[in-house]
Amino acid sequence: MRVSVKTAMFATMLVVPLVLSGCGFDKGSSGSVKPGPDKKVDYVKGDKSKKADEQDKKASEADAKKGERSATLYLLDANGRISPQVVQLPQTKSVAKQSLKYLIKDGPVSDILPNGFQAVIPSGTTIHGVNLDNGTLVANFSKDFLDYKADQEKDILEAITWTLTQFDNIKRVQIQIDGKNKKVMPVGKTPIGKGLSRSDGINTELGNVVDVAASDNITVYYLSEHDDISYYVPVTTRVNSNKNNVAQAVNALLNGPSGKGLSSPFGTGVALKDDPVVKDGVVTLNFNKALLTNEKDKTISSEAINCLALTLTGQNNIKKVAIEVDGSTKVMKETGEPLTEPVSRPTVNKTGV
Repeated sequence: MRVSVKTAMFATMLVVPLVLSGCGFDKGSSGSVKPGPDKKVDYVKGDKSKKADEQDKKASEADAKKGERSATLYLLDANGRISPQVVQLPQTKSVAKQSLKYLIKDGPVSDILPNGFQAVIPSGTTIHGVNLDNGTLVANFSKDFLDYKADQEKDILEAITWTLTQFDNIKRVQIQIDGKNKKVMPVGKTPIGKGLSRSDGINTELGNVVDVAASDNITVYYLSEHDDISYYVPVTTRVNSNKNNVAQAVNALLNGPSGKGLSSPFGTGVALKDDPVVKDGVVTLNFNKALLTNEKDKTISSEAINCLALTLTGQNNIKKVAIEVDGSTKVMKETGEPLTEPVSRPTVNKTGV
């Protein structure tokens, strides 16, 4: 039976991508921030897509007039996992530094925190500065940053890393305390080395892999819920290195999560009929009819589409996802939109608007 999750309308609305090209850091820093993987969904071509683009442009212009921008922050949810949440922040030229400020407990984020979420950087922390050097963002914090318990260290590092690496030209994050690089975090002893990246994972679970050395990290997006509002949560798991990572990611979605407070939008019996095919940045997935929520209308749930798109576009060589059922592209979203074109990465978990 398909897992049903009540979803508030704003929780799964698609939002305008961050228009940040040319926006730099604070004075004294180098480099500029470019938009990252959070992009609008492009379901169909033609008039509908053009109309959607016009609506997105108007929404972006409206935000600019109000002096705001849409921003993604990685926050701690009620189940103890880090999840991306889209909020409205004041316009700024220093988007990386501003993003970090909004991750500080009892800071400016307090007035816009989604219900059930909290910031992770210790209260009272000051951001001395940020500096981009050849893809590595160096974030310099005050010593107040170290006022946390060892079991909170992983959440802090993941929230900082994933918030900053949403921007295309930030690949890694290096931590400084009062100007001194930290190769190992002093509280929980987490190794940092030359910096952390998304490849280090988020909300990590080992999965069923026996030989960790012969395995790879993949990040899968499941559903979670708080106060009848559903949202998407990235979970990194280990898979066999010698197998197709795309197929393993899809199967991890179909098998469902092991952690408490997570769910899958896929019903029982859903399976791939063929191996996924990746060509020119598009992965084609051919499922059996169990994927359909209504076989007569040939509909697929929006949650299933979003989980697939969020999961697979996180892999380096995939930009869009094409979905077929029994080899046919004649399928529909539950909203009635045809799914005749590949979908790109959605921006979800919209709050604060």
